[in-house]
Amino acid sequence: MQVPPPQPEDAGLLVTDAAIDAAAETIRGKVLRSPMFRSPGLSDLLGADIHLKCELFQPTGSFKVRGVFNKLASLSDEEKRAGVIAFSAGNHAMAVAYAARQAGVDVTICMPATAVAFKVQAVRDLGARLELVEGDLVARVMAIREERALTLIHPFDDPAVVAGAATCGREVIEDLPDVNTVLVPVGGGGLISGVAVAVRRARPDCRIIGIEPRDADVVTQSLMAGLPTPLSSSKSMADGLTAPVTGAINLAHIRSCVDEIVTVEEDAIAAAFVDVVRQGKLAIEPAAAVTVAAIQAGSVVLQPGETACLIMCGGNTDRLA
Repeated sequence: MQVPPPQPEDAGLLVTDAAIDAAAETIRGKVLRSPMFRSPGLSDLLGADIHLKCELFQPTGSFKVRGVFNKLASLSDEEKRAGVIAFSAGNHAMAVAYAARQAGVDVTICMPATAVAFKVQAVRDLGARLELVEGDLVARVMAIREERALTLIHPFDDPAVVAGAATCGREVIEDLPDVNTVLVPVGGGGLISGVAVAVRRARPDCRIIGIEPRDADVVTQSLMAGLPTPLSSSKSMADGLTAPVTGAINLAHIRSCVDEIVTVEEDAIAAAFVDVVRQGKLAIEPAAAVTVAAIQAGSVVLQPGETACLIMCGGNTDRLA
């Protein structure tokens, strides 16, 4: 779908260039300036000039550490002493557990009982207090947060998290200034919010497209409704994109900076996953494959010779075992 125009209140929710500058300085030395390279195999397969931004090489295997380190740095000493809490299907959980351990902050993580075993074990290995939740994950987190006076590290609906993600977009423009199209996987909307605002300000003519799994299209549904709209069910092999809801901050960034959101079917994700591993030579997780799936399904059309950046958002999966 073409993204609807911004609403009047959206402008006040957008992160500023100064906030992105500050985030870049805050996370410097804590996260990787992830590599970007041209993929000959995927360029030949997809008929365009394909460049991969490899966030799967971050310390916990996904882009999430950018926003988490930035958010943790904003907490008061009192908040840090009390501890933090987070909910996640896996990648955000791992990032919070990792960053909190680095900062010496007590952390509680709630994950769905159906979470990928690899991600569950990684959170345990990082020393977090972990609860696997049957039913309403967000409701359980809010109950624990209230009971123990913890600070929530939200996976996407937080300006500090979006500013952290925006550092990825800044790097895209610095490393590939002539990019024509940027394709971003979409879960709750934190990554695309940050990448889009950074890219749009630097390159107003660049096309920015988000890709969701068809069966986990919370951003598409929320854009149509005009406000964050929870999904009753969110399932996909791209488990990193199965957020049950998006946020007002994320919708503001998407309406203001993104051109289009498209959805892809599960069989297309599965086929693209194999192609990225074989042709791109990257051990991604399925969430990162949705960008290739959208091109292969014809939902995103690239012209011959067009320069496209595909955000490889993570590499945490059991599927390579």
